[in-house]
Parts: sequence; C-alpha cells; structure tokens
Amino acid sequence: MSRKASRPQRSPRHRAGRAAAPEKKGILVFSLVIEAQEMVVQYEPNWSEGEFACGHFEFRSPHEPPRRIPVSETGYRSHFASMEEIASFENPEAFAKAYVKAVLRSTRPRDPHASDQLSLF
Repeated sequence: MSRKASRPQRSPRHRAGRAAAPEKKGILVFSLVIEAQEMVVQYEPNWSEGEFACGHFEFRSPHEPPRRIPVSETGYRSHFASMEEIASFENPEAFAKAYVKAVLRSTRPRDPHASDQLSLF
C-alpha cells in the first residue's frame, strides 16, 4: 500500500493572509490638490445599502511614511456621506473637494479681532 506524501496542514488564518484581497467593483481613486498639498482619495459608492445608503471616502497622504494632509495631521481621514448628498454634486471628485474645503473652513482659527456683535451705528 503506497502512501502519498502529505504536506503539513496550515491554519486557515495563514492561508487567508497569503490570499490576494478581492478587488472591489466601482472604487474610484483620484488625487486632489488643496493648498498646494496633494491627497489621494479613494471613493467607494454604496458602501452601505438600503434606506440610508452611503458612500465612503478615504483621504490619504501620498507619501511613505504618511505626512500631514489638509484634513488630517496623521495623513488619513475617513468620511461617510449619503449617496443622495454625493449625487447632488457633479461627480465624487467635486463632492470630495467641497468636503475638504468645508472641513478647512470649520477648523480655521477665527480672527480674534472679529466680532459677532453687530455695530449699532
């Protein structure tokens, strides 16, 4: 009776770690330059489905190791937006650009000499 030489069994975790990740359909990758700083943006439409369908944006530094980008000190920022809101823009790139500008406006320090009080005269 002949026996086949058997290979040692590897754990499923080992096999999973070596397998290539499946490609996701519909993912869009593009660059944005804001304030002379480049960011790589990855957009996945319909990240979640149903009544509250949303898309997912990842803003990353193009450098290795990651450097600061306008919307993140760490070089990475994640943002979810409703598909309805994204569709209100010309394309996902236009949405991403508007989002970055809105974040910058909301995080800028206010002018200490500016006043919320209106002048009476």
